[in-house]
Amino acid sequence: MDLDVAQVRAFVVTAEQRHFGRAAQSLFLTQQALSKRIRKLEDALGTPVFLRTPRSVELTADGERFLPHARELVRVADAAVAAMGAEDRPLRLDLVDHRLSPMYLLRRLAAHEPGLRIDRVAGRGFANAIDPLLSGELDAAFGRVSGCGRPLPDELEHRPVRLEPLVALLAPEHPLAVQDVLRLEELRADGIWLPGLSGPAEWLSYLKELCEASGVPIDDSGVSYDLRHTLEQTRYGKRRVTLAGADMELAPDLNLKVLPFEPSPLFPWSLVWRRGKAHPALRRLLAVAGRTSREEDWCAYDPEHAWLPADDVSLATAARTTR
Repeated sequence: MDLDVAQVRAFVVTAEQRHFGRAAQSLFLTQQALSKRIRKLEDALGTPVFLRTPRSVELTADGERFLPHARELVRVADAAVAAMGAEDRPLRLDLVDHRLSPMYLLRRLAAHEPGLRIDRVAGRGFANAIDPLLSGELDAAFGRVSGCGRPLPDELEHRPVRLEPLVALLAPEHPLAVQDVLRLEELRADGIWLPGLSGPAEWLSYLKELCEASGVPIDDSGVSYDLRHTLEQTRYGKRRVTLAGADMELAPDLNLKVLPFEPSPLFPWSLVWRRGKAHPALRRLLAVAGRTSREEDWCAYDPEHAWLPADDVSLATAARTTR
């Protein structure tokens, strides 16, 4: 049996996202094209790999057995392409998630350096990008380098490019919505609502440190199937306050109130790459990222009016030193 790597990749991404819409977005496909690839793979394997419901996608028993082998097949295929070292290929860059700050940053960088050719990957967490960076499957990645569950390997270098303020999202009818700014202490009674408390390890460790430092509980009650579902429940459900990055694009039709915090929690984003031989476009990306970060003050940090985890304060200091 000859397996199509594109079909196997479609299976792996859908299995990790558990959602056809998000998987199609990550692969830059229409949902129809993604479904067609999955059907062809199931025909080749002779068995269904997914159980489809109106709200979610679950793996069948055969899909569960196939997943680790499929991941390895995709990894080997990517490594084989990387080993060819073609210098005219696009720079492979992990953005963590297409809805988060790195996508906003990339659009800003493209405005300054429109000739950069970048193949965007959404690996759903910086921890997932470390091994591909080491193997050469990725050229660079955005992420928070602390709190990802393992030390950053010595083979990788990093540079802080953005300290992104977090903001509060709440319904316009919420009693706190009349304010111009929030203090985290004002959320000690109801907590910060983060249904299911899921996400990349570096994000969860940041949230836990933030809430422990401010004495604010995390309300992880309820279920959310995607970002839109969380925002809808914040807007129309019971009284709740949730968090978002200031760079995130929000659904304007929901008319959520967005409030800054004082002091402002900052989430540190760094560019990370492997030491040694690098893709020719990487130097251009690092140069334009450093220049744009300085010009647009992406790493502004005032310790009296901002908060960072202890392990990230040195990053903010380094960012100021290299301005």
